[in-house]
Amino acid sequence: MENGQAASGALTIAYDAGSRSYTISTAGRSATFAPADLVESGSPDFISFEKLGTTSEALTLTRPGTSGALTYRYVGGGAWERATVSGDQLDFSYDPFTYGIETPDTSLARTGTGVYAVSLVGARAMEAPYAMAGSGTLQVDFLSGSLASSGVLTSIDVGTGLIKGIGVYFGEASLSSTANNFSGDFFMDDGTRFTGGWAGRFYGPEAEEVGAAWHLTSADGQVAAGYMLGRQDGTIEPVNWTLTPLVFDQGFAHRFSELSFTDLGGGRSADNAELLRSDAYLGYDADTATYRYLDTARGIDMDFSPAQLVAAETDARLAVYSFTGSDGLTYRLTLNQPGAGNPAIQLSYASFGRWERAQASASDRIDRWFTWGIRTNGFQIPSGTGEFAGIIQGTAARFRGGPVYALSGTSNFSMDFAGGTFTGSLNPIGTSLSDGATRDFGTFAFARGAIDLDAGLTADIVNNNNAYLGFFEGALYGPRATEVAGSFGMQTENTDSGGAGSSNAAYLSGVIVGTRTGN
Repeated sequence: MENGQAASGALTIAYDAGSRSYTISTAGRSATFAPADLVESGSPDFISFEKLGTTSEALTLTRPGTSGALTYRYVGGGAWERATVSGDQLDFSYDPFTYGIETPDTSLARTGTGVYAVSLVGARAMEAPYAMAGSGTLQVDFLSGSLASSGVLTSIDVGTGLIKGIGVYFGEASLSSTANNFSGDFFMDDGTRFTGGWAGRFYGPEAEEVGAAWHLTSADGQVAAGYMLGRQDGTIEPVNWTLTPLVFDQGFAHRFSELSFTDLGGGRSADNAELLRSDAYLGYDADTATYRYLDTARGIDMDFSPAQLVAAETDARLAVYSFTGSDGLTYRLTLNQPGAGNPAIQLSYASFGRWERAQASASDRIDRWFTWGIRTNGFQIPSGTGEFAGIIQGTAARFRGGPVYALSGTSNFSMDFAGGTFTGSLNPIGTSLSDGATRDFGTFAFARGAIDLDAGLTADIVNNNNAYLGFFEGALYGPRATEVAGSFGMQTENTDSGGAGSSNAAYLSGVIVGTRTGN
């Protein structure tokens, strides 16, 4: 395949009722397809026309209907194909489009959320042309004009029926504030990363259906294009695009850092401290404003409702929930308050939480920190570099017993988005819960920081001698990676040689949340 190109453009389709023919025009080319050109499509979803000659042409249209992945009442999809063979060279063009009964500009909703089940049809030029098919969901916030669609997109060898590649796609777009049209960026990755665009509109008197055309190009010269059709589907749960506020049910899987210790007195003094990191889940029920904390591996499953909010401890910075379980133990959930009113840090997409269990007669106190929120889609990771500044929250306890510390402090990140790496440092400050004394634990560096394709972050925490002290696990948050958050667990001294550490050595567990400060 050589000289492949993919782009968007204007196309018109006109139907002549008298002759029952379709005329397609784009880029200075035009063709008319009449009933005499009808051929078997091989699928109940499509109507196909074909004209053979020096330049062979075909038109494929979706059939109208009220149900099914490709049969719609108001929107249709189509593709005009042209192929010219000269010697061993094939010149091929594929023009996908959508058409139908458009929602009038003045009738398009400007409030609320729409959720659509969508299907995709397309073609891809690799070493030869291949078909593409996919499915996914599309969500639109009519008030802000934001759209997003994601799902699966498969490449298929038409001759053999074999799948050549299975990829994920993601599209983001902006809806015009005055007209029924949207456009934006479109991406796919099936081992090869594609970038491109899409544009479309809503169809039906109340935007019951949606249609869009998309195109893609890879760095190695592959191209693809197609169309997307969809209808509103009330069985699909919408997702939150921001934490300010949460308006839909949603679950947030996360990694946590946990410090467990023998409580020697009201959480202010500890012995036998240990660190743990693992997976858990925070769910939100929008109808009841209730959070569910779940850790199936450790038998934890509990709800924190508004009735359990501790008013005396809740303010613009933190929301604190607490209850006594049937086992007689106290459980607490503390969540950062999102939005501009938080005096500690203003976050819209990232947040942090703390889950605690009081000490039982046969087991230690548990103090667990985690971050959660609206993660950056992997396709939205920006290019270039970015600087972030953050704050620390957490808990510390000494190796050999002594005071428990509440952690604060600062952190910074230098992201190389293009290279998939980052560096930075954290400076945790402890305040003793026993006597209020302050302890500066020092400044530690992030080493071997990596940004994965899903916007996840991992790094080792090291001392000035590059000795391993602990871990950082987090992610980028927000549609443009404007925020960062993650949990960390570490010790202040390296004990790899088998030493027990000094009497002042400590375990630290907590979270870092931050915002982007510059390029």
